[in-house]
Amino acid sequence: MSRACRCVAHVDETGVRLADGNRLYGMAAVLTDDLVHSEITTQLRSLVLPGKRFLHHYDETLDRRLMIAKSIAGLPLVGALLMMRTTTDAGQEEARKRLLNVLLPRLQHGEQVGQVVIESRSGSDKHDRRTRDRLRRSRTITDLRVDHVQKASEPLVWLPDFVAGAYFAAHYHGQPEPWSIIESGHLVEVITVL
Repeated sequence: MSRACRCVAHVDETGVRLADGNRLYGMAAVLTDDLVHSEITTQLRSLVLPGKRFLHHYDETLDRRLMIAKSIAGLPLVGALLMMRTTTDAGQEEARKRLLNVLLPRLQHGEQVGQVVIESRSGSDKHDRRTRDRLRRSRTITDLRVDHVQKASEPLVWLPDFVAGAYFAAHYHGQPEPWSIIESGHLVEVITVL
């Protein structure tokens, strides 16, 4: 008898300046089964360059992005979501709150995720906790565990960074290849939140 997937979602953010001066703010969630976390972690750590502590899409050359995208495409991921919202520079925290208000219930009820791990923004994590607590008080989410971790300490949060970064690079910076590779290996649902 096979065991049901104990899915965990790892979440990170990204953004891009639009031609009209606004920003497109995005949050990606990559879903994995906890049984394969050590396998994925080992693979991701093997891609880190000497002297670096973690993978970050923005910091990599196009050749490295292609290599990392091929590796991600071959990993045993369950799937991914990318949610985006147009905002101003001053409205990014409000956009993040709005995306979390949609993302967390979707992860718990739609994707059957038991835990969400979000890359920490240090002092700004309190805003995420307030959003989580409001969702719990309204019973929009119930027993969903939400944790914040530092990027260097949790390789699995490198995955949503690369998924979101590759999508934005493909659609706004003329670098479609890494996104195409990732998308060919995994189902990534892209959602615009109004």
